[in-house]
Amino acid sequence: MSTGQLNMAPSSGTDASPVNGRRGSVPPIMGRARSLGESTLVMSLRTIVTMCISLYSARIVLAELGAVDYGVYFAVAGVTLLVSFLNSALATSTQRFLSVELAEPDNTRLRSVFSASLQIHAVIALLTLVAAETLGLWFVKTHMVFPAGRLDAALLAFHFAVLSTVITILQVPYNATMVAYQRFSAYAAFDIAFAVLRLMVALLLIVSDGDRLKTFAGLMFTVTFLAAAAKVIYCTRAYSSCRYRLCWDGSLLRGMSGFAGWSLLGAAAQVLNIQGIGIILNLFFGPLANAAQNIALQLSNATSTLAANLQIASGPQIIMAHAAGDTARFHALVERSARFSFLLMLVLMAPMIVGIDAVLDIWLKTAPTDASGIARLLLVTALINSVSFPLMAAAQATGTIRTYQSLVGGLMLSAIPLAYLTLSMGGGVLAVFYLLLILSVLSLGVRLFILRGLVGLNVGCFLRVVVLPSLGIAALVLAFGALLRVCLPDTILGELAALVLTGFATLLAVCFLGISASERMEVWQGIVRRVGASS
Repeated sequence: MSTGQLNMAPSSGTDASPVNGRRGSVPPIMGRARSLGESTLVMSLRTIVTMCISLYSARIVLAELGAVDYGVYFAVAGVTLLVSFLNSALATSTQRFLSVELAEPDNTRLRSVFSASLQIHAVIALLTLVAAETLGLWFVKTHMVFPAGRLDAALLAFHFAVLSTVITILQVPYNATMVAYQRFSAYAAFDIAFAVLRLMVALLLIVSDGDRLKTFAGLMFTVTFLAAAAKVIYCTRAYSSCRYRLCWDGSLLRGMSGFAGWSLLGAAAQVLNIQGIGIILNLFFGPLANAAQNIALQLSNATSTLAANLQIASGPQIIMAHAAGDTARFHALVERSARFSFLLMLVLMAPMIVGIDAVLDIWLKTAPTDASGIARLLLVTALINSVSFPLMAAAQATGTIRTYQSLVGGLMLSAIPLAYLTLSMGGGVLAVFYLLLILSVLSLGVRLFILRGLVGLNVGCFLRVVVLPSLGIAALVLAFGALLRVCLPDTILGELAALVLTGFATLLAVCFLGISASERMEVWQGIVRRVGASS
């Protein structure tokens, strides 16, 4: 299947299976949708800005809290860093149903879909609050390891983190609405504003008196609340579908509840996978290991957001293509999105993998022990996971995700007992992250196997068009980077030179080996349109 053409004309859909009994051509809203390249450009610019702000904020927070309190905070409240996973995973439920309705000529059910989603997420938020403040609180008090005299501060951070998570769950339908309507400029503006607020929190720590860990926890909750409130006000005014009214449609509530429940399983698997590993590291190595893990996670999450942005941009188009019965466009979007996800990630991650020590030295001055080794492994793991983002959207487009979420989520959760077993047998910190890397490769294979039966994915074609060319480019640029590290001096200037040259070589390889001439032209046209619109 060719992936060189970005804007394919919709087919009649005569060879596709109907979705929910409906079949038809792409409705007018599809014609108005931004191209995949332009949408990705907007979200990528947002990522670059938020990444720079977030990394600088983390440097200030680490310096002001100290490594121990920093590790304490992210041991008990690290879920606040992972709510982005929870947010995006749960948003796919509402986004999927909204996108299907937007693909219909008659959009009268949009408000009912939003209202039903808000009711469902309110129930999820309530259950999360109860579980966290009972079982979660008991575990923090009785099993986690903290320095003497820091339990009170850790408990306060935990309570604020729980409230932040509840707020995040409640704003999921509003995020999904902006994505379904493909209003990526507004979406990006809110994320940039949130990053600026977090930077202000970090700067306030410099002049703060008293217990800075408690101050930091309280301020982080405050900015989460303010950002969510602003988003709710905007969506309520901008979209009539976001004006809540009580939904009594039993069939809609059952369908969305089932979908949201299985999406929640996948989201919980992601959160528990990372947070569970953090708890295990705390049990075996104490809060300093949590500090190293969190620094590596922030670096990995900042760069992997590029692939998540592409999923946000391509997800509605994939779902609409499936809802319209346009099989050719559906499969082409999945393949192209997977390839773009990997290549976008590679542009940032290849130089970081090569020059991670220099990055940490400049960013933090003194990085926690094992941070560089953990960061390298997490960057490679995120690179592999980037291919899976469009596969998730393809599964969600069908509305049948029970098998997908059960198998993939179960495989991800197996990391927790396997990590505990590994450390019990004398393994070091890095052994846990090698385990996560292996499980990521296995998860990709499971996803391809499931989608072969679910949507008729041609696995051989996917490997040939997406996986093998992407791995070839990655091997080429990483080998070039390794050669530079051998040839250049083993100093920070030598590492920085290797990083810059590897980044330049990766960009050239992606532009001329990874994407076609027509794709390069579309990206350039998207840049011209954005510059013209802003001038």
